Amino acid sequence: MNGLFSIGYFPPISYLQKCFESEKIFIDQFEHFEKQSYRNRCCIYGPNGKQDLTIPVSHEDLFRKPIREVKILADSNWKKLHWKSILTAYRNSPYFEFYENEIEELFLFQSEFLFEFNLNIIHYLFSVLKIRKEIILSEDFEKTPSDKIDFRNSIHPKKKTIQVNEYHQVFSPQHGFINDLSIIDYLFNCGPALF
Repeated sequence: MNGLFSIGYFPPISYLQKCFESEKIFIDQFEHFEKQSYRNRCCIYGPNGKQDLTIPVSHEDLFRKPIREVKILADSNWKKLHWKSILTAYRNSPYFEFYENEIEELFLFQSEFLFEFNLNIIHYLFSVLKIRKEIILSEDFEKTPSDKIDFRNSIHPKKKTIQVNEYHQVFSPQHGFINDLSIIDYLFNCGPALF
């Protein structure tokens, strides 16, 4: 089975599981941006429960141009705020020191485009999770792909997600287990042996 995915910002565990299960991985660079999706947000487990981190994007022709042309707002302080939230959420997790420097470096990657910034993150995640598969960027938009399973809209924060096996989370003693958070929640708490 080949999988067709949207680009994601530190996407959820289910996204990486489906990548691992797919024979070939296609990422759609010609679809249009969809708000409130994993294209520019991730969900982490903060001290007060589930917390969304959202990359601010330029709204100029946002829903009319391909996602590969969507720009990140340049005058925003979001990288510093996101990293501070990640520190607060995970500095006491078992594997934080193991991944801290590499993940902080991902925020130093300079790109004005959301797609390029996120693709750099996806390549890192494939490396650390040992997903040894080529990422193929789409050559055009396929509304209804015939030779791929379409995960572009099924892996979405507003839709029912795949139930992942429970694991220890830093704040689970206070708030309980939260399902299918960003893959960084799993990495910081459990290390790379997800698949």
